Amino acid sequence: MNTITDNPTAAARRFLHVWTTMLGLTDRPDRPRVEQLVKDAYRAAGLPHPRHIIWCASPLTMAWARSVFPLVADAPAGPSVVGQLVHGPMQRARAAALAETGELAMLCGELEHGVLAATKARENALSDALARDDLPFPDQPSWIKGAVAGSVTLHTQYSAAEVMAAAPRYQDIGDAVLGAMTPGTIALSFLRRRIGLVAETEGVAPLLDLLMETHMLIAHANVCYISDAPVLIDDQGAYYVDGWELAC
Repeated sequence: MNTITDNPTAAARRFLHVWTTMLGLTDRPDRPRVEQLVKDAYRAAGLPHPRHIIWCASPLTMAWARSVFPLVADAPAGPSVVGQLVHGPMQRARAAALAETGELAMLCGELEHGVLAATKARENALSDALARDDLPFPDQPSWIKGAVAGSVTLHTQYSAAEVMAAAPRYQDIGDAVLGAMTPGTIALSFLRRRIGLVAETEGVAPLLDLLMETHMLIAHANVCYISDAPVLIDDQGAYYVDGWELAC
């Protein structure tokens, strides 16, 4: 998706088609590359890179890992940095790139509306499925406890049994970032990759690459949690490797 064009309107239509097609793919991520992009994006935002990058099998596993990990970690996760990492830089880059043109602003709006139309049902399903759970972690099904313990024990000295004995309540994950569905991502990628506004978007280059290659993430100062994409997406929903099924 790196071709500069003289016809922005036609390019925007093609870009949206490619983008929405990409959102339905289930390719496994290149984890070392994604982890380097996490560090690069934090650095570009003026943040030290996180001490831990925790991969999770699904958004549900990620949400529970975020609840459990602080209880067994050797250091605090730190505050959420999604504003500093994602929203602030994207707003500044968009303002710089669109400062002098109305046509591109209109095309970017159309791209954002196109992604929203293609993903709204999935976003709503995710939001509903990840509504706060009142059951403590030890009362969760064995498959979710095992998936969370498998993620968390890689970053602590605790055994899986000790991790599963933790008894937190489910935390709200309203600050989760939805990868390539994140508002602004398609517009800035279009401006950078198809229109050639490289200097104006240089500050968010690693962030855009990270969002394009990440299904969902939660960013704290010292910990970044990343969810793997589904292994299957069909008309009924999305299916994850840990057994979680998201009906859409």
